[in-house]
Amino acid sequence: MLESDGQEVTKPTTVANDESKRWRGGRSTQARMDERVNYAYSLLLEGNTRRANAELVASRFNISIRTAHDDIAKAMELLKQERLEDRAEMLNIITASRLAVLKKAIRKGNYQVACHLLDSLGRAAGELTQEVASQAAPTLNIEISDKRQA
Repeated sequence: MLESDGQEVTKPTTVANDESKRWRGGRSTQARMDERVNYAYSLLLEGNTRRANAELVASRFNISIRTAHDDIAKAMELLKQERLEDRAEMLNIITASRLAVLKKAIRKGNYQVACHLLDSLGRAAGELTQEVASQAAPTLNIEISDKRQA
């Protein structure tokens, strides 16, 4: 381009129109994305803050903080799904353990521990939920009869 005074003006280049300014060269492969999500998952299990995890993912894989946050969100979904799948199995294991300890407590005559375990088993079975407790609440009925009319 030529301006009116004879100087040539070049069009400014941006990331959109200059391939050399792109710092990573396009989308990552699916394997690379899975690797990032798995790394983010392992960081979630360590218990760091989300911001610290995002910075670690971004620095390790040379990605933006926003992409790192997206990877952490995917890792959180994986963790949530895994916990839901494991919940039923864990409840069975906990119930079996409680029953084994209950038998030992009764055998040794430790009835207070046995009562606590029975209470715990009842709550786990939904026996003492708010709905059940409200239905089991005692009701008080008061009737007053007039003895003068009798």
